Amino acid sequence: MNISNGALISKHNNHLYVCDLENYRGTYIISEEGNIAGLINAVMWFITQHNTYIYYSNQRDNDYLYCMYTQDLNERCLLQSPCSYITIFEDRLFFLNETNSQIYELDLKNNTAVPLIKEKIFSFIMNAGVFYCAFAKGLLKFDLHSKKSTILTDHIPMCIHYTPNSLIFADSSCDFALSRLDFDQKIPVKISHIKTQSIVADEHHIYAANLLDNRSIVRMDTSGGAPIRFCGEKADKLHIIESDLYFLNHNDKNAWYKMPLSGGRNTRLLPA
Repeated sequence: MNISNGALISKHNNHLYVCDLENYRGTYIISEEGNIAGLINAVMWFITQHNTYIYYSNQRDNDYLYCMYTQDLNERCLLQSPCSYITIFEDRLFFLNETNSQIYELDLKNNTAVPLIKEKIFSFIMNAGVFYCAFAKGLLKFDLHSKKSTILTDHIPMCIHYTPNSLIFADSSCDFALSRLDFDQKIPVKISHIKTQSIVADEHHIYAANLLDNRSIVRMDTSGGAPIRFCGEKADKLHIIESDLYFLNHNDKNAWYKMPLSGGRNTRLLPA
């Protein structure tokens, strides 16, 4: 669910991997107790795990595709090509090649990559083998198994999130209005009066940094209803991991903060 915001925080083996966008020291490993257990040199974006490896785009090295063995933290470059939106499905790795804006599939055995979709893509998410892609003509659906492509709408989405009955996104064709596209419709519906460029959702709620209120975080039910102001900090890059919401706090030099999804006090994740 966090890939649309960069997948900058991820949890593996009961440890958080946190990309430092405050001082760019690297990626911190944080224990369950909240202590710093390590610091990796790589500046990791689009972190994802498969078996005993973590895959990521290394901003420290031209956004090349890297992997790290979690047992000894040994890093190696898999592909000298700038990449993003790293996704693993059925033992297959997919990514967006930032050089030509195409989605590729990488063979993990011999590190060869082949293009999957001919269209130039801005961003994508995948659910159960179905890609939902932002591109110049709107929102493209691509089924990995049937290889069939369908344009769902001519509105261009940003920060796409999947729900069982719809897609939630910021509609860049409508000044980044928070919007919902039901799968049986062609025209997105605006959700309340919110403009955003950072959204995250779980099965119950949508969270968004509201551009109309100094990026404060609002929360609303996925089924509808009025939004509530959930957190007053100037937030970006929203992530959900288990029962906590994580975000960059622009009021505090882009430091990471976390807050329980049940509500309450937000706290700084890393020391200054």
